[in-house]
Amino acid sequence: MNSMDLIPKKQASEQEWVPESRFGRWFLTTNIWFEYVLSEAVVDFKQLLNNRVSGTPQILDAGCHQGLAFDLLEKYFEPKTIIGVDVDKGVVSLAREAAKRCQCEVKCENGTVYDLDLPDSSIDVIFSHQLIHHLSDQDRALEEYYRVLTPGGIILIGESCRSFIHSLPVRLLFRHPLYVQKSADEYVELVKSHGFTVDDEDIKTSRPWWSRHDYGLTELLGLPQKKREPTEVLMIARKPELNG
Repeated sequence: MNSMDLIPKKQASEQEWVPESRFGRWFLTTNIWFEYVLSEAVVDFKQLLNNRVSGTPQILDAGCHQGLAFDLLEKYFEPKTIIGVDVDKGVVSLAREAAKRCQCEVKCENGTVYDLDLPDSSIDVIFSHQLIHHLSDQDRALEEYYRVLTPGGIILIGESCRSFIHSLPVRLLFRHPLYVQKSADEYVELVKSHGFTVDDEDIKTSRPWWSRHDYGLTELLGLPQKKREPTEVLMIARKPELNG
């Protein structure tokens, strides 16, 4: 095991983000990631929302990486503008190339979700997919999400849960801060604790095949399945409307 794949508690607390491993950076460019993780998450969010996003929203893609979600967000949400932000300078240029494929306006910036260069109440939808579990200070990120969202605005949050992040293959191949990972229920409670509303019908938990120790083989063979913790949670979190 590469010792750099397990981030000590003190070191993790001093980092604003934990850089991905070389394998992890490669994996985010694969068709498996795009088809079975990213695309399926966007479709699931669309179904959970059930047309509750109207008009032409301004969308923030938080942790946009190389911009693979831009086309999907444009297709399913018809935004006026997409703003992609990523802390990794090395991928922002790739995101800007991906932005050229979109019909809507897309802006790509190097920055951190801890300190977004955006006005208060300026974003209608935040797409935060597989980002929070990479952050050492999750509370700080959610505070910033709350600040930039318009009243009534929503966050589309998709997270891999502790049961997956702490599995041996993930610990060997990827890098994460180990002391902030949460279960599905704990992620929901974390988001609610920052003033967001999350209704039961706006939560979807699952165990996708790619997150299982056998990669779904026993289910494919029709063998009995043990009840296990969810490895992924999707939720729609809403910033309350202004009173009156």
